[in-house]
Amino acid sequence: MAKKIGFFYLIFLFFVLVNSCQKEIQQKEAYRKGKITIGIDPSFLNVGSALVEVFKSSYPEAQVNFKPEVEDLVIADFIQGKITMAMVSRNLSEQEGKILFAKTRMKFISTQIACDAIVLVTSKESLIDSIRISDLKKAIEHSDNSYVFDGGNSSNFNTLVRKLQLNISEDYKITALNNADQVINYVYKNKSSIGIIGLNALSDTGDPKVKEYLNKIKIIPIINFDNQVINPSIPNLRSGLYPFTKRIFLLNSENNFLLGSSFSRFAGSQRGQLIVTRAGLQPYFLYERRVQIN
Repeated sequence: MAKKIGFFYLIFLFFVLVNSCQKEIQQKEAYRKGKITIGIDPSFLNVGSALVEVFKSSYPEAQVNFKPEVEDLVIADFIQGKITMAMVSRNLSEQEGKILFAKTRMKFISTQIACDAIVLVTSKESLIDSIRISDLKKAIEHSDNSYVFDGGNSSNFNTLVRKLQLNISEDYKITALNNADQVINYVYKNKSSIGIIGLNALSDTGDPKVKEYLNKIKIIPIINFDNQVINPSIPNLRSGLYPFTKRIFLLNSENNFLLGSSFSRFAGSQRGQLIVTRAGLQPYFLYERRVQIN
C-alpha cells in the first residue's frame, strides 16, 4: 500500500514539475514575443520609433505598434484600461492612479526614459531672433493666432500651460495643426508666424528630413527673467536652465512581466539610453535645476 502511495505521489510530483516548467517557459516567451499597442503623443514618435526599431532587432517576434493621439486622450485611454502602455510627458496623478485601479484592478509602473523640450520655430527669413518668457506668456494668454501649436491638448500645449502657470478657460482657443511637420511647413510659408513643437522633431540632425527642415526654419532662443538668452541645447536641458523642458515617461499597467515591461526595461537600459542620445535628446539621468516662472 505504501509503495502505491509513493508511486502516485511521484507521478503527481512529476506533473507539478512539468506544469511549473511549462509556465516558466511561457513566462520567458511572453516578454520577448507577442503584440502590444502603445498610446503615444505624436511629438514623441521619432524617439519612440527609434527605440522600437532596435528593440525588434533583438526580439523579432515582438510586434510593437503605436496609437498616436494628443496626450489627454492617451492618458484617458490608459486610465480607462483601453491600452496597457502609454508614452507621455507626465506621470499619472494620485487620482488618475486610483481611477486606473478601480477600472482594471491594476497598478501602473512609470519609467522615465528621456528629456525633451518645447521649442519655438519660425522661418529663417523672419526678423524674430528671440522671445522673452513674459511676452510668450502674454501672447498665449490672449490666444495670439500668430502662435501655432502641433495639436490641441498635446503634450507641448499641456507642458507650456503648466510651465507658464496659465489658467485656461473651457472656451480657450488656440491655432493648432495636426503635427510638427505641418507646423514647420506653415511657419516656413508664413514668415511672421511662430510654431510651437517638440525638440524631438528636429533633434536628430543626421536625418535628411530634419536637415531639410533646418534649412527652412530656425529655433528661437528664449530670454529668461535674468535676461539670459537660452537655446534648447542638451547641456541646457541637462542643467534645467532651458525653461521649457519636458520629460518622456513610459507608463505600463500589465499584470505581469510581459512585452510592454520588456520594452520599458529596454528603453531605460544603457542600450536604450544610447538610442535616446543618438536621437539628440537628454537621457533620463537628468540633473535638475528648477526654473521658477512667474
